[in-house]
Amino acid sequence: MRGFVNGASMSQYLLKPALAAAERVLPSNAASRINGFHAFNGIIASREDGALQAPPEQRAAPFEIVLQAPQRAPLQLQAHAFLFALHEILASYRRISFAEEA
Repeated sequence: MRGFVNGASMSQYLLKPALAAAERVLPSNAASRINGFHAFNGIIASREDGALQAPPEQRAAPFEIVLQAPQRAPLQLQAHAFLFALHEILASYRRISFAEEA
């Protein structure tokens, strides 16, 4: 598994826990470069404009996360990894939101 999100805080508080949750079924990509991008523990740390982001005409969202599973992994494992990651993203986002309100 690997992923990208804009911003160090989102990487730390949303993507990192999401990848950890997905590791229940698929490991994170530990390479220091993924598809030519700098990476650490499955988190892609750099990108070129237009890569791993929404098209410019798309309206901005509160945050944008890209998750990628290895294509050669069985589809059922990919689905479970995404499900675990999504549940963790939602739980982490709620914790962050409630902390900001307090």
